[in-house]
Amino acid sequence: MRNEELSVPPELEGDDDIRQSYVYRRNRRVRGVAWIVIAALILAGGGSTVLLTLFG
Repeated sequence: MRNEELSVPPELEGDDDIRQSYVYRRNRRVRGVAWIVIAALILAGGGSTVLLTLFG
């Protein structure tokens, strides 16, 4: 076996711009889902409180 330097194809190299873009999009998606869950919990909690007050 010869001592050859292994080269990595450019598409497999870690490109910082692509990685940062992925992280940015992922963080935005996580934040969006978190806000939707918070709003749903508030609406559901408020709705159950109103129903309990009306039919309590």
